[in-house]
Amino acid sequence: MRLVVVLSVAFTLLAFSAKSNANDFYQIPLPADAQEFARLDNKMPAVLSFFSQQSESALRDYFIQQLGQPGMTQQHYGREHLYFTVSGNRVRILISSRDDWRQVDIMVQN
Repeated sequence: MRLVVVLSVAFTLLAFSAKSNANDFYQIPLPADAQEFARLDNKMPAVLSFFSQQSESALRDYFIQQLGQPGMTQQHYGREHLYFTVSGNRVRILISSRDDWRQVDIMVQN
């Protein structure tokens, strides 16, 4: 009976850990509605791309709330670039619009 309880707790913790890892990328939290379509994370620079239906300003506010003020921001060709430092890595987040969706590209460099 004890073994069953211990195994149940272990599986619950593993499931929770896997779920939390799926919701972030190199310690960068992702919005709840993120629909990932590309991930290249086996070497640096690592890149994750996803779509969201949130507005550009809502996405910008989300990342600032989660990561603090960016070190720099830029606008290039209708894309907003936010530059952060997360766990010693340089992080660039690009936010652009595509029809009714926003595309977000996250690049992590060390």
